[in-house]
Amino acid sequence: MNQRTIPLLLTVVALAISAGAATAAVAGSPDISVSLEDNTVAAGDETTLEVVLVNSGELDSGSTQNPSLNSEVTTARGLTVDLRDGNAPISVTTSRRSVGTLADGTIQTVTFDISVDADAAPGSYGIPVELDYDHYEYISETEGVRDEVSVSRTKNVNLRVSDDATFDVTNVDSNAQVGSSGTVAVTVENTGQTTATNSEVTLASQNGELTFGERAESTRSIDSWAPGESRTFRYDITATEDAQAEGYPFQLSVAFDNPDGVRKESTGTSVSITPDPEQTFSLSNVESTLRAGDEGTITATVTNDGPRAVDNVVINWNSDKSNLSPQETQIAVGNLDAGDSTDVTFTVDATDGAQEGAKQFDFVASYRNADGDREESDTLEAQAQVRPSQDEFSIESANTSVGVGQSGNIEITVTNTRNQTLSDITAKLFASSPISADDDEAYIDALGPGESTTIVFSVSADGGALQKAYPVSLDFRYEEPDGDSSISDTYRVPIEVTDQSGGGGGLPLTAIGGVALVLVLAVGGYMRFR
Repeated sequence: MNQRTIPLLLTVVALAISAGAATAAVAGSPDISVSLEDNTVAAGDETTLEVVLVNSGELDSGSTQNPSLNSEVTTARGLTVDLRDGNAPISVTTSRRSVGTLADGTIQTVTFDISVDADAAPGSYGIPVELDYDHYEYISETEGVRDEVSVSRTKNVNLRVSDDATFDVTNVDSNAQVGSSGTVAVTVENTGQTTATNSEVTLASQNGELTFGERAESTRSIDSWAPGESRTFRYDITATEDAQAEGYPFQLSVAFDNPDGVRKESTGTSVSITPDPEQTFSLSNVESTLRAGDEGTITATVTNDGPRAVDNVVINWNSDKSNLSPQETQIAVGNLDAGDSTDVTFTVDATDGAQEGAKQFDFVASYRNADGDREESDTLEAQAQVRPSQDEFSIESANTSVGVGQSGNIEITVTNTRNQTLSDITAKLFASSPISADDDEAYIDALGPGESTTIVFSVSADGGALQKAYPVSLDFRYEEPDGDSSISDTYRVPIEVTDQSGGGGGLPLTAIGGVALVLVLAVGGYMRFR
């Protein structure tokens, strides 16, 4: 019973006696004790203290007729709790907390965030806890009168700063890159005063876009870790293609054995890791010599747009076109610094069925990243023109007239219209009556692009041929640079039949017959007049 309650009770008793009747009264107060759920921290910790409140109310006089009044005088109402640092080497970062009502026999836990000084000396420290609340200290059972008071109490709790190992992240270095894998190196110092043994250093991702392969966390081990010693731990990390070049949160924690062999775990330390932007390449200055039925090229400039230099770059043909086939599907480029460019050329065979017009071609750049792993770029798209088919050769004819019943030579100038050298070329001439080919084949060893040569054939016209143009046909069998043998389209050449001797000279058959008749008559006359 407190000193204030006694005078009130005496007053109540005196009033009851003077009135000649007994008047019932209820009197009491809350009694709140304070403790810490876990009172041990370490230097450098950023942690949470759980303050436990227990109300063991005191009832000085109670009511048997109306027991609910008893709890009113032992209940703390409007309870607030404020944790102060006192002289302890901590900083309390949570302001006063409101609890509300705390009835008799009730336990309530209130949390406060604190940070422990990095140089906090081991030892025990008293921390003040301020309690402010209201309660009814007196209730008249007959009249219902309540006497309310406001109370402020300060109680101390004991906080222990241990001498266990503590840890601080001093540096984070990462070569992680969006859409790629890399390494993050985390340097951690034992800032405590004792050696940690059997330590396990765990780095945990807080976001699915930066992970350790298929796992959300990865652990490294160390046997002995002395005070003041810094260790660097490396973790393989992967950033998805959806990741952004911005900071991603990670938590680093250390589980270890203290000198007493007790397993401890440090409070998680926040670590931010920012991946570099995705490695990109681009194509420009695309040029094409593609033509249906011919061999051509696609030439383009490849640029490493960064952000990093890359090694062993290879440009891969990634298009699936049945009528357009590259002779090589990979072009090795070598090393490219960020911003550097180089030209690549793909030689492409186009079949006769290739359609003319603009076509899209896809390429992929593969390269070695900073860890030596091979990576691939996004698809590089390029548009190139395919021109319509063109004959392998162009021909020009000369001396293409022959007299009726005569023979002669015709000259054909052959030009290679392709952009590649054609070799082992055999020309074949085809004729039909009244034109016949006396010598119908010609051979050309090789013709380079745009190169020309002249070949000669011998033809004849029958005696019954009319004086007009007759067609002869010509084709070529040849070998391409890749060793394939092909036959050209058929070319037509007009042969003009005239009544005079043709381009090869020679006498007409009628003239020869006339000369023979004259000779016979002359010989016969000579013999008769002899």
